[in-house]
Amino acid sequence: MQVAYVPDWSVGLNSRSSNSLTDTVMLSRIGSGMRSLYTDILEEPLPEFLALFIRELDERGQDRPERTQN
Repeated sequence: MQVAYVPDWSVGLNSRSSNSLTDTVMLSRIGSGMRSLYTDILEEPLPEFLALFIRELDERGQDRPERTQN
């Protein structure tokens, strides 16, 4: 029987690491960076080819009668 070593990737307050406070700070920094990145992406203008695609989908949606929910 072979046993493979798998590192423990858990971090934060429930981690097995020696300093969960450091892990929590690290996760907070990662989360803050990701929020900033996604905010920057969402503030960029929509590329024209996607704008055309969305307009076409909107037009198709207006041609169809709305479905009623039962």
